[in-house]
Amino acid sequence: MIFLYLIIYGLLLLFLASSLPIGPVEAKIIFLKQGWLHELELILYRLAPQETLVRLPQILVTLVNVYLYYRLSLRFLKPRLALFSAVLFSLLPAVLGAGVIVNEAPFIIFLTLVFLFLHFQNQIFAYIFALFLLFFDNSFSILFLSMALYYLYHKNYAWIYFFALFFSSVILFGFDVSGKPKTYFLDTFLLFSAIFSPLLFFYYFYVIYRILIKEDKNIIWFISATSFLFALVLSFRQRIYLIDFAPFAVIGTLLMVKIYFRTLRVRLRKYRRKHIVLFWVVLATLLGSDLLLIFHAQLFGTLFKEHHFAYRNYLGFAVVKKLKEHNLSCVSTPQRSLQAQLQFYGIFECPRRRLTLDKLKGLEVRYRGVFLGKIHVSNSNSKKTDVTKINITKE
Repeated sequence: MIFLYLIIYGLLLLFLASSLPIGPVEAKIIFLKQGWLHELELILYRLAPQETLVRLPQILVTLVNVYLYYRLSLRFLKPRLALFSAVLFSLLPAVLGAGVIVNEAPFIIFLTLVFLFLHFQNQIFAYIFALFLLFFDNSFSILFLSMALYYLYHKNYAWIYFFALFFSSVILFGFDVSGKPKTYFLDTFLLFSAIFSPLLFFYYFYVIYRILIKEDKNIIWFISATSFLFALVLSFRQRIYLIDFAPFAVIGTLLMVKIYFRTLRVRLRKYRRKHIVLFWVVLATLLGSDLLLIFHAQLFGTLFKEHHFAYRNYLGFAVVKKLKEHNLSCVSTPQRSLQAQLQFYGIFECPRRRLTLDKLKGLEVRYRGVFLGKIHVSNSNSKKTDVTKINITKE
């Protein structure tokens, strides 16, 4: 059954990846940033500059993650509930969204799941693998902290090793606490509600708290709870980078399934109705969040515009189309992320034409009939202004 679901889920990921234009953050990873993901994506871009191809690693790794999560869930749940846990995990907006854009999250989840399997099979191998993770990505500092707390709780001296890895990661990659302290607690809370979907997040919060005060605290809880609570604490001081925390928080999905169905089983049938109704309400909000992602293009301009999560994706793509309509193959803009988006679609940087802001004139830019702004490109080697310049104004 899990393989049939993976086929359907894979087709869904391919549809989403092919229908979403490349965004500014993705373009920056491909062209401007450094690191292993940049090198991988640049190779794929050079093979063929297509949205689906450069997102193919994320799609494939996400499918593997869903299967591995199913196998992990089997350690804690019966087969039918393990399947439900994997499906629920795959439908989380964070997992679904991360599976169709260029980002590190699917790889972080994959390596975390591999680490967990090694932990259950042979802890010595897990210790060695953790050393590899130390040099792979700074996000794994949260995993090291989680494991240190887990072993400390169980009075195992391995906590010293993982605390050493945690501090080594902080020293190696740094830990940004610069700038003026400012609270982003509410922003972080809202981000996590978007990761899980609002109602499911409240249940996740309840499960983390319930296990904290009266349930058995296993390794899954320590990883999920540490990432979530550490993010909340840190948000009192500064804005957090979601990629550092979300991949570990979603690992706790199976805890929600375990607690809910155990709570349901201990009640007589006539007292289960309220819990079953709440279950379907929460599931409906989750599916509603997924539908907003799946039909994002159709809903753009109908329900949202500037506040649409992919607004900048559409804007860059619409600018490319307008420039190509006027046979412009190169422009320069001070917005480096927009420049990278243009480069992905074959509009390269050149000093003789400059893309700048203008509130008064220019050509309208639209995506699916929705007005996004105006464009105007000035010719740098002439005093005369051409008809093409960018202005992102509200209509």
